[in-house]
Amino acid sequence: MNRIVAGGLCSLFLAGSFLAFRSASQRDNGTKNPASLTVHADHILSKIKNHLTCEWADETVDTYKSGSGDTEVTGIATTFLATFDVIKRAEQAGLNMIITHEPTYYNHFDASEFFEGDDVFEEKRTFLEEHDMVVLRFHDHWHRTSPDGIQVGMVNRLGWKTYQSEDHPMVFKMPSQTVEELAKALRDKFQTSAISVVGDPNMEVSEIGFSMGAPGSQAQIRMLRRDDVEALIIGETHQWETVEYVRDAVSQGKTKALILLGHANSEEAGMEYCAEWLKTFIDEVPVQFVEAGDPLWAPE
Repeated sequence: MNRIVAGGLCSLFLAGSFLAFRSASQRDNGTKNPASLTVHADHILSKIKNHLTCEWADETVDTYKSGSGDTEVTGIATTFLATFDVIKRAEQAGLNMIITHEPTYYNHFDASEFFEGDDVFEEKRTFLEEHDMVVLRFHDHWHRTSPDGIQVGMVNRLGWKTYQSEDHPMVFKMPSQTVEELAKALRDKFQTSAISVVGDPNMEVSEIGFSMGAPGSQAQIRMLRRDDVEALIIGETHQWETVEYVRDAVSQGKTKALILLGHANSEEAGMEYCAEWLKTFIDEVPVQFVEAGDPLWAPE
């Protein structure tokens, strides 16, 4: 055989052996080939369940709101709320699975009966269906896992980890400041003018409580009853409940104040942290946080 031909055949054999070895090595190391990989929503959900510290409840709002477990996933967007704007931005980025903390359809259980035929509702639902998008709510179990995912993200965002009380993860022992100074610091951190305050702006406080989202007035008032909570930061509440409780406490001379930060501001960083958490065990598809933002604003 011609020496050149023989050498070429030998080189081809060695190259083929090397490629076969590399392919086997990649399989052994768990390396995936994105071009040939098909990932479905149920696979992502199964991974999430395996990495939670709580059992997955049978009765929960954490279900698919669009698409199904069989939907092929091209990428994941985590968000505080799957607004129409968030959905469009996720689709443009090639992220067709949205993991949202709050409802997609304007009520806690995403019940659609009231909205059937409503133009706003129908356009949103149609867009999701036409673009083969899956929406999974991740509310109950993100709060129930330990530590609470929303708490972790919010404490990180606030930069208050060093102030955290040993008795309660959402009570903070901070340098003394006035209620107005605290409210202004939050306004600047979250870049929002839509903060509301109940109480004496000049009252000095150093023991701060944080009640995320909208857990209800009783949960908020329990926090206010604590001796180590002088000012409570909340997401939102019925104004005729917790707000009026604090107004009466102030009238009675008690050292209490209330700061309403807005629901989105009080929880959204927890879904930004969710994206980072997912990246620690999901590598088949890209994962990205998509900000919904605060819809509230105040005139200058």
